[in-house]
Amino acid sequence: MSFLGQNQAKLSSWQFIEMWVDPTSDLPYVLMLVGDVDGSYKIYDPTEGYKIVYSEQDYEKVKDFLLEDEYVQIGNRYQEDERNPLVA
Repeated sequence: MSFLGQNQAKLSSWQFIEMWVDPTSDLPYVLMLVGDVDGSYKIYDPTEGYKIVYSEQDYEKVKDFLLEDEYVQIGNRYQEDERNPLVA
């Protein structure tokens, strides 16, 4: 089941999603940073059933948390208004 399918209620008001990866590990480890319209930012771990591993009200603190562990952002920020309305 997809992330959106599993967490539809949790993500009903998200603004953006960023993908971050730890390039230092043998097998790249990916985390998802989700910004919500309520001003909160959460980091989800897809390998742990999309468990929230960090939550904060300040984007810079969340970003610093990721950078401390040498994560780097991959790709661009996926904005809420870019969602495909045909995807369930």
